[in-house]
Order: sequence, then structure tokens, then C-alpha cells
Amino acid sequence: MNFGIPRERFVDERRVALSPSGVRALSELGATVYVEHDAGEPAGWSDAEFEECGGAVVYNADEVFGRSDILVKVLAPTLEESEMMRDDQMLISFLQLALARKEMFENLRERDITAIALENIQKPDGVHPVRRVMGEIAGALAVHVAAQYLTADAGGRGVLMGGVPGVPPASVGIVGAGVVGTTAAEKALDVGAHVILVDQKVNPLRDAIQHFGRRLQTAIINEQNIEKLCKYVDVLITAVLNEDTPTPHVVTREMVKSMKPRSVIVDVAIDQGGSVETSRPTTISNPTFVEENVIHYCVPNMPSNVPRTSTRAFQNQVLPLLKEIYRKGMKRMLRDNPVYCTGLNLYEGEVTRENVARTFHTQWRTIEEVLR
Repeated sequence: MNFGIPRERFVDERRVALSPSGVRALSELGATVYVEHDAGEPAGWSDAEFEECGGAVVYNADEVFGRSDILVKVLAPTLEESEMMRDDQMLISFLQLALARKEMFENLRERDITAIALENIQKPDGVHPVRRVMGEIAGALAVHVAAQYLTADAGGRGVLMGGVPGVPPASVGIVGAGVVGTTAAEKALDVGAHVILVDQKVNPLRDAIQHFGRRLQTAIINEQNIEKLCKYVDVLITAVLNEDTPTPHVVTREMVKSMKPRSVIVDVAIDQGGSVETSRPTTISNPTFVEENVIHYCVPNMPSNVPRTSTRAFQNQVLPLLKEIYRKGMKRMLRDNPVYCTGLNLYEGEVTRENVARTFHTQWRTIEEVLR
């Protein structure tokens, strides 16, 4: 069984699916791991390092796609990559198939692809382990970039996130008390900011107060509270996630207009459409724009800013799955591991996730049916 690690082709994407140590772990099992030339270079790993760990470096995408039984990627394939895939291949990556272009979806189906979407994998306790670790990184980075763009040099209000004795700190509003939001709250509190966390449900807010104490302020998401929040804060971090569906606009243009001049919005949900009406996707090389006199940071692949950390964190979650597939084959692995079944979107071209079938107006089968 051969694994393939292509170079990520999304603009400014610097992560790679496995580091040399991950390649070594699979090679020691007896697997052949094809690594595309320079796949690890943006994260600081050379081809020679992959070869020293047992990887077979190939020099174009056609080779890595053509030789691999299992493609392992960070981000979903592009349309062009889906056209390079061969029949009966297996794909392990973040996928967001319900939000994909129809042409890409049809390419995967026509090639009888088996695809596990890492963002959908869910443990019995409700935790999405792969999505969680990327969310933790994005939440931490959201505070880091907000502090950077608050400075006058970056065009911001000229406010120090944590303040100094006698001068109040920046006020940070965070919309969404999931992994991204609570991580951002933790990092903002750590530097001394005044933090207000809002969510649609009381229980996540109660958990956050129990964890962080009364220095954290909370509120329920409704139009009145969001309007007040926008007028008050120096930084607004939005982290609302709806699985398999575009993110709703929680913050309207009128609310953005009411914000302080040169305040900062970090829309972490931009990869699913964004939580702010004025948001549009940006890139790491050109990360911000100004709309309604407010700085917007809307990079959909924020963890790519720290590719070595992100790659290792990604690998920690994905490598056990790859080892299980190698030892048992895909079908037996899925039968033995119900947790990984939660991420299965396609099995040999058949749709196994209801939301995906609904999006593309097609039939779907249960995992139990396709694994018989």
C-alpha cells in the first residue's frame, strides 16, 4: 500500500500533510511514501530530510497522484487535482465536500474515490479531534494578528492589547464559544485584554466562566448584544461554525459601520463564508483590507502562518489513522473504528454523508450498507 504526500497548492499554503518523522513512521511499517518535490519546503523540511526518513521523492504532481493508493493532504483537492486522481484511490484530508464545487464532487464520484473528511471525525464525547487542534492554533493566532494590526504602524488604533498601569487594555469581543473562541479568549486574557465572549447557548459560556473565572464577561448572541459589542470593542474575533453549511452573517455591515475607526476584525470563519457581512477571503501574503474604516483580517488558512507547528499538530491526529489503514485496509479499519466512520463522505464513489447528498441532490447510503 502506497501513500502520497502532494505539495499543497492553495494560495500561500505552507503546511504539508506529514513531516519527515511521520514519513519514517509509515516507512518503518513497510509502506512506500511518495513525497512530491518541495512539498515540505515552505515548512522548512527539505527533500533530503524526507529521503533520509524513507520517503520516495517524486518530481511532479502527476507522479505522486499516479503512484499512490492513499493521498494524504491538509486541504481539499483543487478541481485540477481531483482530475489527476485515479480510479479507486483513497483520500484523507480536510474536505468540506458539502461546500465544494459540483465539478470536484463529480470527479471524486466518477473515480470511485473513498474519502475521509478529517473535519467531520467526531469522538463519542462530541469532540472533533483534527478540527479541534487546527481551531486551537487559529484561535491563538487570531489574538496575535489582532494585536499586530491594532498598532499604528499597521494602520490600527494604536492600542496596546494588555494596556499598562493607569491605561486600560484593549477590549476584545469574541463571537462563538467553541474551540477557536475559547482559545482566543484564553490568549487575550493572558495578555491582559478585556474580553467579552458571546455564544448562542448558555452552557459553553458557563463552562468558559468556570475555566477562566469572572475576569471573562459573557453574553448571549442576539442582535442587540452584537450591536452593543461592535460599538464597544477594539477587536472583534468571529468564530461561528456550522458544520457542512455556510456560516451565517452574525455581524451586519451596519454593525461594522458602528465600530471604532481603525478597529480590527478577525473573521476566523471565512473558510466557510465568514461571520461578517463585509468579510471576503484574503491571503497570508495580502491578509487585510479596510472596509467601513475597519481593518479586516480574513485569511481562510490561518494555521499555515505557523506551518511547522500546524503540520506536527495535524500529523499527531492523522498518523494513527494512516497506520490503521495500512495494517487493516480501509474496509476493515472502518469496521473496527466507528470514530473514523464519522468522517467518511464517500466510499468507492458512493455518498455516505446525508448533508453531502442533500447539497448535490443525489442518493446516499449508510456506512453499514456500504461496508457489508
